Amino acid sequence: MFGYPKKAIVLSAISALIFGANAEPLRFNHDIRPILSDNCFRCHGPDKNQRKKGLRLDIREQAIEKKAFVPGKPEDSKLVTHIFSTDPDEIMPPPESNKKLTAEQKEILKRWIAEGAQYEPHWAYIKPVKAPLPAVKNKKWVSNQIDPFILQQLEAKNWTPSPEADKRTLLRRLSLDLTGLPPTLDELNAFLRDNSSHAYEKQVDRLLASPHYGECMAVPWLDVARFSDTVGYHGDQNQRIFPYRDYVINAFNNNKPFDQFTIEQLAGDLLPHPTDEQLVATGFNRLNMMTREGGAQPKEYLAKYGADRVRTVSGAFLGSTMACCECHDHKFDPFKTRDFYSMKAFFADVKQWGVYADYGYTPNPELRGVGNEHPFYPEIEVDSPYLKSRMADFTKRIDTAIADASKKMNKQQKKNFDVWRKWSTDFVKVHTNGWFTPTPSAQYVKKEMNSTPNTNFVIEASGNIQFVGKPGDTEVSLPLSNGLWLSAIRVELVPDKKLAVPTKKKRPTDSSISFTAKLENGTNKTSLDFYHAEADHKKDRFSNGASVIGVKDMWQPDPDLDNELQTAVWVLSKPVHLSTNETLKLDFKENGVAALRISVSPFAATAPMASGANDALAKALRKNDRSNLQTTYYLSTAWDTNTLADVRKWQREVLECRNGRAYTMVTKQMEPMVTHILPRGNWQDDSAPIVEPATPAFLPAPPNPTNRRLTRLDLAQWIVSPDNPLTSRAIMNRMWKQFFGTGISATVEDLGTQGDPPSHPELLDWLAVEFQESGWNIKHMVKLMVMSSTYREASNLRSPMRDEDPNDRLLSAQEPRRLDAEFVRDNALSIAGLINLQVGGPSAFPYQPAGYYANIQFPERDYYPDKDDRQYRRGIYAHWQRTFLQPMLANFDAPSREESVCTRNISNSPQQALTLLNDPTFVECSRVFAQNVLLQKSKTDDGRLDYAFEKALARPIKQNEKHSLLEFLNQQRQNVAEHKDDPDKLMHVGIAPTTSTLDKNELTAWTQVCRVILNMHETITRY
Repeated sequence: MFGYPKKAIVLSAISALIFGANAEPLRFNHDIRPILSDNCFRCHGPDKNQRKKGLRLDIREQAIEKKAFVPGKPEDSKLVTHIFSTDPDEIMPPPESNKKLTAEQKEILKRWIAEGAQYEPHWAYIKPVKAPLPAVKNKKWVSNQIDPFILQQLEAKNWTPSPEADKRTLLRRLSLDLTGLPPTLDELNAFLRDNSSHAYEKQVDRLLASPHYGECMAVPWLDVARFSDTVGYHGDQNQRIFPYRDYVINAFNNNKPFDQFTIEQLAGDLLPHPTDEQLVATGFNRLNMMTREGGAQPKEYLAKYGADRVRTVSGAFLGSTMACCECHDHKFDPFKTRDFYSMKAFFADVKQWGVYADYGYTPNPELRGVGNEHPFYPEIEVDSPYLKSRMADFTKRIDTAIADASKKMNKQQKKNFDVWRKWSTDFVKVHTNGWFTPTPSAQYVKKEMNSTPNTNFVIEASGNIQFVGKPGDTEVSLPLSNGLWLSAIRVELVPDKKLAVPTKKKRPTDSSISFTAKLENGTNKTSLDFYHAEADHKKDRFSNGASVIGVKDMWQPDPDLDNELQTAVWVLSKPVHLSTNETLKLDFKENGVAALRISVSPFAATAPMASGANDALAKALRKNDRSNLQTTYYLSTAWDTNTLADVRKWQREVLECRNGRAYTMVTKQMEPMVTHILPRGNWQDDSAPIVEPATPAFLPAPPNPTNRRLTRLDLAQWIVSPDNPLTSRAIMNRMWKQFFGTGISATVEDLGTQGDPPSHPELLDWLAVEFQESGWNIKHMVKLMVMSSTYREASNLRSPMRDEDPNDRLLSAQEPRRLDAEFVRDNALSIAGLINLQVGGPSAFPYQPAGYYANIQFPERDYYPDKDDRQYRRGIYAHWQRTFLQPMLANFDAPSREESVCTRNISNSPQQALTLLNDPTFVECSRVFAQNVLLQKSKTDDGRLDYAFEKALARPIKQNEKHSLLEFLNQQRQNVAEHKDDPDKLMHVGIAPTTSTLDKNELTAWTQVCRVILNMHETITRY
């Protein structure tokens, strides 16, 4: 609120005491903009709705016009008058703003006006230029182009860089930074033995080539992309998206150029002939939170989804905060509300629904029947290398188990095989396809004693059963002869054209089929259980966002194929060999089909639809080809019951791999929706103008000579164009933080005027240009950073740097930092030797107690921790429930990913120590780590502690540490002796087995020691 002063003000004359006569000229971006932005721009900046007295201080011409500045004449400048005033009606900033300039800041502004009040465009909005490398004195310290920029500022203060860290620290730092995993002892010893001049570089190249490099680099990007396994809002239902995570990991491992990486995620579907990989990449646009809450307003949520995408893109790629522009012009930066909605308009062609469910108040034919159990469309199905590999592994286990059992046949078992082969050969001669259709009978099952059947049956010679009348429970009987092997049951839905008497009944595919089965012989009844069932055509059913595997409990035929034969096959859990003539009875529940035919087979297969016989089986039977008969024989007779449970367990794992295929959400283009500017973000107000897609007006625009509507592809190409000054800076600044602890601009999420000025602006620009000139080569930039002498400095901040630069902004030392949440867990699993290093695939479920998801509804669901090797998968694969994040991840500051996050907060809390002590994963890691310590060659406590420290920290144990831990170990031995039940309790934490040869009491005592080691601050810190 700048106006004319009411009384004269005597200006301060202390500037000469603050600034020397030979001081360097003040720079607007470095010295002035931060003061104005923090104290003045809110009322005198870009936001016209908050602007006072029509004065803008962010534009030099307007400020001079209003005489806020009179260049060269601070005594005539209203700004100087007001900031030095003591009158509460005149002083600026006004008291009610809770802002107050320091005496030094006032003098800086006064001096700047005296120097001419020159402006500079904000540093982030100027196209970066490569400055020449600074001249430095200590040229021997310089390893590459990064170091002169750092050394120049240190030498200006007569400071020296820290010495290079020792080799142990270097390799642990490098391993944790590039893979998120500590070095193994073999890797450490190999590096210690390598005295060549390129020893360190060889380790850099090895780690950059590791498949785990991509996993490590993917973690911060998944924060940016707000990757999650669930949708967040209301029911927080599961969504199918893990192939996108695999895409990100593979992109980093394959060193996909960042410009291509950007374009594929924002607009892969708009590329010519997009590949599956490029379509998977577009899952980035679909990772906003979504709802299917009853009563939610579609238009409101479409507004939310669009706004989320603007926030995400501006933060992820531009290092800018545009969120406030949803309601008003940015108060500090030149982003306008129109820019927000013009950016949102780029995504108006993303196919989506405000409410992802089929409700009467929001009818949509494409969502007919969709409810809380369904996925979130659109999706595509793609290959999953992880699932293919896992499926191949379990298939091999099955084949090996059956082959091993066949090799161990005794004489009687071989004789039984010959009997089966001869019987099967005769059966196939009569029933060439391996299926037998007994002549059926059927009856309506009365629900009330006095009810009369309202269903009539027509039995055809072919075995077809026609049903006429209302649906109802129906019992179908099929006579089976003595000696028959019963392994599989087939149900065929017969279309009208195959019937002798056409029916006008409800179409068969409008109904579902489910039944129970039993064998009857007089009063003897034997229930039959089914292992699995599948159909050649079916309508998908879903549970918690995933498709239900098979049709064992219910078969819903495909409604689009009701004029074609549809078939389903049920495989028995255990085949039955009939010793007498028996009747197979199938009880169909609410049977509403028009006609069906039921057949049985003695030949089961791993895939139900492959049951029965074919030419290959017939040939093998005739030639007594045991190698090609052993699997069919085993599955059709289950003659070796000892291995049947394992085979069935592994078969279920194969089924869970879904033929190595997975669905994933993708972006699908549609006709763009109209995009209005929403006044104050009000989604109900369409009174404001319609906007077309456009990039922020103050930045260079993408080329558009024909004035066509711009697309997401134009946006993506503009983001990574040389004309855009923001992207390369934003990405390099975030990467610098990843390897040096703090960004060159500390506020990596905001390179705007409220952000932190760069500590080394020329270096940031040099990196930004180098990144572009390298072809947006991520690995090239990573290697530059980690090969620098700056990166290799020791991490002990010395005096006077500790006092003058406590945040180490000048990088006189490397900055220690606690590991991110995922890597805290990975580190413990790796030290213990438990970690599962398979790359890619679906999310895993770490330990959580029963009922963990009891409060989650729509749908209600249970939490099932993995009980196999998936329990030890890396943290990047942990199931990410947005509203119910894994406590371990939350305690170590992982974000919920409800919003895009460019930097994680780092806290130090008691919950973290309690997690490391008591979380089942860390207790189990301690137990297995202790077990490995006790199994080492050394049998002395000293030697075992030496090994434990080398393994956990890549360094020898210190004498004072050894003394403390030996004392603690002896205390634990005494404690175990006094509490006999403790070992048994501890041994059962986690699913990892305990070696039976070890003394339980000794293992318990050492487990407590290892819990201490894994809980050390140093263990979870990268130095």
